[in-house]
Amino acid sequence: MSDPFENSGVIALLAAVAAVDAVALAHFAGGLAVHRKADGSPVTNADHACEAMLIAEIQALFPLDSLWSEERGPVGPTHATLTSGCRWVVDPIDGTSALVEGLAHWGPTFARLDAEGNVLLGITSLPRLAETWIVVAGRALFRRGLAGAWTVLPKLGNDGAGPGVMYVPSGLHRGARLGWEGKARCLGGTAAHLALVARGAAAAVLVGPEWQPWDVATGLGLIEAVGGVARRLPDGAPLRFLADAGSAFVAGIPAVVDRLLARGALQPL
Repeated sequence: MSDPFENSGVIALLAAVAAVDAVALAHFAGGLAVHRKADGSPVTNADHACEAMLIAEIQALFPLDSLWSEERGPVGPTHATLTSGCRWVVDPIDGTSALVEGLAHWGPTFARLDAEGNVLLGITSLPRLAETWIVVAGRALFRRGLAGAWTVLPKLGNDGAGPGVMYVPSGLHRGARLGWEGKARCLGGTAAHLALVARGAAAAVLVGPEWQPWDVATGLGLIEAVGGVARRLPDGAPLRFLADAGSAFVAGIPAVVDRLLARGALQPL
């Protein structure tokens, strides 16, 4: 399946992502200017350059959509009569700390949401690995390499086994009780964790509190498209994406998520 997209906007966005990836890699290779935001997290010249490119492309393709970006905040039309009712959430580089540390699992992630917060289209890219995920029209697809073929991700198995890996936040050691019998890994990017679970590389992912919609929108769309679930912590209720923004959650193979919740294994966070 070399070209599953009939929507020219999707094709243009994928071309924009390739250009953004190239700019991010050039900054990575040539030296990063790192600054600290008010919350102490890093932001780099690569974040700002990639954000400007993505915003420009999205606004050109979808001029009636509003947009909310990690570094710039709200962008675009806001008056009800001028908007489509759809909103983009944009993180120009999810995993900036991993980028600064020279790791591999970082890159742009962004999604188009309808008025209820449902993911209509989402893209996540990992430039250093040349890997791209997209969720569109309820399908999750993956490509390795710019010339690679797109493959539709299969549905997750639900026998409760799956890979013996769970992705976890970097700060898990500060107090959460995991209660997981397999391996726990942190790769440095929430979007990457979610996408890899959708691809079947891990059974589940734990996402800590204080996430923002741009961190998880595409990843949750991917997991839903392959039959996975997301449950809010600590009560185990289905995650309501926008309404529950900032609440810790676990997502992945349904039987694995249910088992973790039944054990009370993910508290406190």
